[in-house]
Amino acid sequence: MGWMQAETDVADVMIWLRSNHGREVSYADIAAGVGIPDGRRLRRAVGVVRVIAANRGDRLERFMPSTDPARRGSGRRRVFVTRYMRNGHGDEFSARDAMAAARAAMTSVKDMHRATTFEADNPHSIARKEFETMAQAADECITKVAGLDTVGPQVVRQENTSLLAQMIADLEARLTEPAAG
Repeated sequence: MGWMQAETDVADVMIWLRSNHGREVSYADIAAGVGIPDGRRLRRAVGVVRVIAANRGDRLERFMPSTDPARRGSGRRRVFVTRYMRNGHGDEFSARDAMAAARAAMTSVKDMHRATTFEADNPHSIARKEFETMAQAADECITKVAGLDTVGPQVVRQENTSLLAQMIADLEARLTEPAAG
């Protein structure tokens, strides 16, 4: 497939998704709507559309199980759907998508903090100073979102809340204790 075909695919998918703004659509729906077989070619075009939507201030939400009872009938597999949402629009599905993204981001920041702190303290590390800088950035990020658990249990799952709260408390204790010297 040439670059020209890829551009045409992206344009077709973008136009079709924008015309179906707010509706739950699966890859099969998109494939039928634009005439591209459901496969790698379509999935690549959808990925590019997600980036374009973000640049425009719109969102192509993550694929998540459908909330439509008609799509979740007995004996049928769960259908994963997405929705194209124009800037300024959102609802419970959008909030669910945002909550999942927030949880994933916090998990990644905690993993980054753990790994970079280890490497910063490792005498055999190839870049201790750089890892120390990254660990400090992760510390600052965790400090910035310290109030995240006040938003509610939907954002930070309860089993992770105590760990996050402990990490934040440890960090704040380190930052507020007087310099030993």
